Amino acid sequence: MAAAVTVTVSVPAPAVERRPAYFPDLLGQAVGLRLDAVTREFGDRDVRTTALAEVSLEIGPGEFVSVVGPSGCGKTTLLSLIGGLDQPTSGHVYAAGLPLDQLPEADLADYRLQRVGTIFQTFNLVPSMTVEDNVALPLALAGVEPGERRSRARRLLELVGLSGRARSRVNRLSGGEQQKVAVARALANRPGLILADEPSGSLDSSAGEVILGLLEELNRRGATVLLVTHDPQVARRAHRVVRMIDGRAIEVGVGGRNVRNQDPVDPPTRLHWRDTLLMGLATSGRRPLRTVLTTAGVAIGIAAMSLIVAVAGGLATALSSPALARSQLHQVAVLPAADAGNKAFDAPTLDILSNLPHVTDSWGEVALSGKFSVDSAPDVTSGGALVSLPPLASMGSPPTLTYGRLPRTDSSGEFLLTDATAIALGFAYPASALGKTIDFSAAGGGLALPGSASEPVPKALTLKLKVIGIVASQAMPAGAAGGLAPYAVTDAYWKSVAKVSSWKEGEFMGVTLLADSGATVDGLRDRVKALGFQAQTFGDQFRGFEQLLGRLQVALLGLAVVALLLAGLGIANTMYTAELERTKEVGVLKAVGARSRDVLLLFVAEAAVIGLVGGVLGALVAVVLARLGNVAVDYLAQGTVGGGLDVFRQDLLAAVGAIALAIVLSTASGLLPALRAARQDPVTALRYE
Repeated sequence: MAAAVTVTVSVPAPAVERRPAYFPDLLGQAVGLRLDAVTREFGDRDVRTTALAEVSLEIGPGEFVSVVGPSGCGKTTLLSLIGGLDQPTSGHVYAAGLPLDQLPEADLADYRLQRVGTIFQTFNLVPSMTVEDNVALPLALAGVEPGERRSRARRLLELVGLSGRARSRVNRLSGGEQQKVAVARALANRPGLILADEPSGSLDSSAGEVILGLLEELNRRGATVLLVTHDPQVARRAHRVVRMIDGRAIEVGVGGRNVRNQDPVDPPTRLHWRDTLLMGLATSGRRPLRTVLTTAGVAIGIAAMSLIVAVAGGLATALSSPALARSQLHQVAVLPAADAGNKAFDAPTLDILSNLPHVTDSWGEVALSGKFSVDSAPDVTSGGALVSLPPLASMGSPPTLTYGRLPRTDSSGEFLLTDATAIALGFAYPASALGKTIDFSAAGGGLALPGSASEPVPKALTLKLKVIGIVASQAMPAGAAGGLAPYAVTDAYWKSVAKVSSWKEGEFMGVTLLADSGATVDGLRDRVKALGFQAQTFGDQFRGFEQLLGRLQVALLGLAVVALLLAGLGIANTMYTAELERTKEVGVLKAVGARSRDVLLLFVAEAAVIGLVGGVLGALVAVVLARLGNVAVDYLAQGTVGGGLDVFRQDLLAAVGAIALAIVLSTASGLLPALRAARQDPVTALRYE
C-alpha cells in the first residue's frame, strides 16, 4: 500500500492596498462650482474661434466629476476658467461663492493660491528647482516661514511616496514621479478644489493608476475633484461624467446642491521680501556666464565712479593732510639759472637769499658723490651720493621711512640708507643694515649724474655713519643711490673735503627758503626769479600734479559712463532673455497663485541682486585700486613731500552710495522686462515652449 504524501501549497496573501498616510490638515473646505451660460472665444473681429459655447454647469462641494471629450472640444479652456487663469467672453463663473469673472487680478491670484490645486498633464514643474522647492513654491508665495514650508513639503512628498527624492532635481525624475510632485505641489496650501488636466495622459498604465488612486483618495477626504480626460475608462473613475463636444457640455448628470456662500479664507501673507531676494539670487545663478559678464560690467563702472569720488575727495583734503605740513607749503625751492656756468650755490649767495623780505629760515642742500662701504667689510663698495637732510627744526615733511627712525639731532653721526644701496652693499634685505656702520668716501661734489661734471677729490676722507633708517631711492634727488645724513654733519664733511680739495664754491646744489606765511610765498618766489635764479614753490609742483589727476578723473569718468551704460544694456538684455526663457515658469507661478506683483518683484529682485553683487565687487575693487594708487603716489612723491599723500580718499558713505547706485541702475534696467513678465497671460505662458 502506497504511503500517503502530504503536499503543502502556499497561497499568497491578497495584496493590501497601501493608503496614503494620515494627514489631518491636507485639504481645505470643499469648493462648489457653477457656470452660467459661459462662452469663451479667441481671435480678432475677422477670425473668431469658439472654444466654449453657452456652457452651464453646476458641481457641488465634494463631488468627483470628470469632463471627457476629444482633443479641441474645450476641456482645457473650461478648466482654465474654473481655475481662475482665464476670463469668459460672456457668462459667469462662480467658485466658492466668488464671481471669478468679476474679481480683480489680485483676488484671482489669492483664489488660485488658497482654493485651487491644479495638476497639469505636462507637470509644469520648474526644472532648476529641487523636488522639495517645487512643492514648497506655493507656500513661499503665501509667505509661509521657511521651516514650516519645508516641513509641510516633506510631509506631502511622503504622502505621494517621494520622501527620498526631496533634494533631487525634477528633471532627473521619471514621468510618474514628476506627476506625483505636481500632485504634492497642488496640495501645498490645503486647497478645496483639485483640477486635474489629463493627469495620466503622459504616463504608463501603472503610473497613471497611482495618480488616479491619489485623486480618488483626495475626493474621499472631502475635496472637490474635476478631472479632464479624453479616455472613457479614466472618466468612469468619477462619480459623474460631463461630455463635451464642440465647446458644448452635454449628457450632464444631476449635480449636488451647490453652496453659494462658503466660508471665506483669510488673505495670505504673500511672498516675503527675504524669499523674493533668495529666489532672485537663485534664478540669476542659472546662467552663470551671462550673469558674471553683466556683473563685471556693473563692477567696472562702479569702481571707476568710486575712484572719481575718491580722487575728488583726496584733492580737496591733500593740502591739509599731515604729509603737507605748514612749513612745506611755505617753502620756495631755489636753483641756479638755467644758463649759469656754475650749477651750485656758495655761502655768500645763501646769505643774500636769506636776507630777502619775509624769509624766516633758509638752508642749502649739500651733496657729495662717492663710494659707500660697510665698516666690517671694506671690500664691498657701492657708488652713490651723500645728501643732507633739511635742519630738523625746519623739516616740513620728513622722508618716508621703510624701516627705522630719523636722526635725533642735526649733528649726530646717524644715517638714512636707501634700500637699493643696502642691497648693493651685500645685505640680504634692507632692514638688516640697521645698526651697521657705513663708511663714505667722497669722490666729488654734487650728484654724479649722467652728463654732469664735478670737482675731483685728491685725498680721500672717510666719514663713518651709523645706519638708523632705510628709505626708498625716491627720497633722494633724482632717485640717486646713497643716503641722507643730518644737515650739520654733511655740511661739516663738505667743508673738510673742500679744504683738502681747494674748492672755493659750489657748496649747495640748491637752496630752500621758508616764507613767514602762505600769503607771501608767491611774492618771495617772484623776487628770487628777479635775481636771475630759478624758483619753484610746492604749490607749483602740486598744481602740475593736480592737473595730471584732473586728466585721470576725466578718463575715469569716461570709463565709468561707458561701463555703466554697457552694464545697463547688459542687464536689460539679460532680463529680456530671462523673461523669454522663463515664460512657461511665469505661467506656472501664476497658475499656483502668484500675483503679477509677485512676478514683477521676482524679476526686479534678480536685477537688483546683479546690481548688489556688481556694486559690492566694484566698491572692493575701488578700495584696492585706491590703496595701490596711494602707494604709487607716495612712492613717486617721496622726494617732494615724504609720502603720506592720500590722493585717493576712501569714504564709507561713498562706498554705500556706489552700491546703492549699482542697485538702482540694475533695477531700472530690469524694470521693463520685469513688467513684461508680470503682464503675461498665464494660459498663453503655460503653452510656451
